Amino acid sequence: MYHYVRPAPAGLRYFRYLHIDNFRRQLDWLAPRHRFILREEFFDSVESGRAVDGVLLTFDDAFSDHYEHVLPELVARGLWGIFYVPTMVLTPGRMLDVHRVHWILGRLGGLRAMELAKELVSDDMLSHAHVEDFHRLTYVLQDNDAATNLFKRTMNYFIAYEHREPILDRLMVRVLDGADERALKAGFYLNRDQIKAMHDAGMTIGSHTVNHPVMSRLDEDAQAIEISRSFGELEAITGEKMRTFCYPYGGFHTFTAATERLLAGHGALFSFNVEARDISDDDLSHRPQALPRYDCNHFPYGAAHMGAESPVEAVRT
Repeated sequence: MYHYVRPAPAGLRYFRYLHIDNFRRQLDWLAPRHRFILREEFFDSVESGRAVDGVLLTFDDAFSDHYEHVLPELVARGLWGIFYVPTMVLTPGRMLDVHRVHWILGRLGGLRAMELAKELVSDDMLSHAHVEDFHRLTYVLQDNDAATNLFKRTMNYFIAYEHREPILDRLMVRVLDGADERALKAGFYLNRDQIKAMHDAGMTIGSHTVNHPVMSRLDEDAQAIEISRSFGELEAITGEKMRTFCYPYGGFHTFTAATERLLAGHGALFSFNVEARDISDDDLSHRPQALPRYDCNHFPYGAAHMGAESPVEAVRT
């Protein structure tokens, strides 16, 4: 599982990303040790319920990185991947709130971002602050400082959604320095033509909802809308029936049994969770809507970089 894959970003001192050079190094490391699974081979595996050995690459959140940097690398190597798109990225306007959080942290760092948040967020806005799993299970694999984790938990898990957007509106004004967020969004994400070009180049396009919410925080009707609307929008672009989904944020605390049932009912062949282990026959046969996958940082060269620092040569195991 990958997210940001890019060269060092300008003006974002604290931004976390995987440097494109280390993405290449990771593929070079994987290739002689764990073969890459062919597209047809993986879909046959899912349909048959028999797991197959090898590596499948997935990319979340529909960043322009995936067209500009990842796609050329995969095509040059004869590889494919699944690219999961939250379809709100295709509309003009503000960035998705989850990525506004990243942008704010990238400009300010965790300590300053949390200082500003404390000025704006009151206790009555924190509708899910009491949920133990949101404290215990979120961001445990990320190499963040305590303030960064608290800011991300507050904005992504604790605060009620009706309060999050106006709070982030005010914080974005502080970090944009007069820049136009609409213009920033236009270059930050994939557009329809790029998604179609990736699909036509042999990549698989999957749904990542519309708005990238924590699905377990939504009622069943709202979950159904996130699934059905995103499926329809992506099918209109690719001309292909939507067959796969992955959960925003990931982890069993981010979705429910109703989510899995809705996905199956909407025709999803399989969905990805975040759980660091191999896919088994039992997963494919009994719980295809919660397949495990590893974060890239579990493997050598997958550690995140911050800001403009150079890619490190050391491996992480």
